[in-house]
Amino acid sequence: MFTIDASVHINALNSRESGSAESQAFLERVHRHPFPVFSPTLLLVEISAVLARVFDDSERGISLARAVYALPGQIWVPLDDALAEEAARLGAKYRLRGADAVYAAVAHRHRATLVTLDRQQLERLPPVLTVRRPLEALEHLNASDRLSVGWKETSKSGSTCARSYCLTRRRTHVRLCLL
Repeated sequence: MFTIDASVHINALNSRESGSAESQAFLERVHRHPFPVFSPTLLLVEISAVLARVFDDSERGISLARAVYALPGQIWVPLDDALAEEAARLGAKYRLRGADAVYAAVAHRHRATLVTLDRQQLERLPPVLTVRRPLEALEHLNASDRLSVGWKETSKSGSTCARSYCLTRRRTHVRLCLL
């Protein structure tokens, strides 16, 4: 589960910015499966306003915000009184800007990883939640795809295994038996 700061979306949409390719790859990967993404409704305002300013085109900003709204896996979180209170607490405690505190509160409430390019979020929030840059989050996702480990009970007749440890690596399944 993720909360993705506006900085990542904006970076992905501006190919002239450093790290844009990594942000694009991360967003594509997240929305291709899709993973649950908890986003404050504030994201739509930020995307629309920033992109309208960057491209000097109001309609383009609004259109891109609508496209983000429709992405698979999005779970929209309104800024209600309880979320505002949590954002205020996190913002004050970790010295965050207002909008950054809202993203932190959403991630904290939903136990999601906050993916951001914001230096203050990256430096100040790790004591309270998992915070990653887009490339780090992408590498983490790719690593979990390559290696998935877990216990499974076996009940095949004639089997000497009561339990097996299953290791799945790139569609190859290996079962190790505990005797």
